Amino acid sequence: MSNISIFKNENLKKEFTDGFCTVRILEETCPEVSIELCTLKAGAAKDFETYSFEDRMQIFTFTSGNGMIKAGKKIFVIDEQSVFIPDFDRDRLKITAGDEDMEFIHITGPMNDTDRRQMDHCQYVLPRFVKFSEAIQYTERFTQESGAKVKQHSVIAGRHLGRYTMGWVIGKGPDFVGQHTHPSLEQWYFMLGGADFTYDAGDKSMAVKEGDVSFTPHGTSHGSTCKEDGFINYVWFELNRAWDEV
Repeated sequence: MSNISIFKNENLKKEFTDGFCTVRILEETCPEVSIELCTLKAGAAKDFETYSFEDRMQIFTFTSGNGMIKAGKKIFVIDEQSVFIPDFDRDRLKITAGDEDMEFIHITGPMNDTDRRQMDHCQYVLPRFVKFSEAIQYTERFTQESGAKVKQHSVIAGRHLGRYTMGWVIGKGPDFVGQHTHPSLEQWYFMLGGADFTYDAGDKSMAVKEGDVSFTPHGTSHGSTCKEDGFINYVWFELNRAWDEV
């Protein structure tokens, strides 16, 4: 796996069944991980399959619209960008859109022994619902040393969901994310509202905007820049290959 891949939002073709549309993208990048872009029409509801702790994890990242999640007897209100991690197959799962169409990213991936062991050690309580406004802010060393002003946030911390982590980066232009490399991380970027910046990875320089999705394989140097009228705004999702066989 050596190539940078990008899905452009302009190529998204939506077909609805009972008010729900789902499109799997970038299947060739990491076949065991499923990335689906979903839209739920206002007032529509959708039941979702659940998976055992031995089988697969799943993450729902809500990027626009409003509504609610019903997980067993628990209700979670979606009124801003947020992330939901179900408690595997312990609860039935239903998502209902409110008075606006809801758009979200649905990610599923296999669980291995390392994932299960790390989650047991962390004693991570599920289900987990995190609003972006409540995500913990942090600064990576390369960001501080380079003088970038972007704000970085932890949404799913390392080890809390085994090999899978997620964060959010935002910054008004002019700004940048300095070039850096992850030796073992496969990384997806999901461009959020108003995003307008340049993503440089490997030998490619790509103009990205809201709705675009990129994939960068491990060991590839990458970074982002935006001009004065630009805007860096994306969610990153990572799979740590270093733990594949641990």
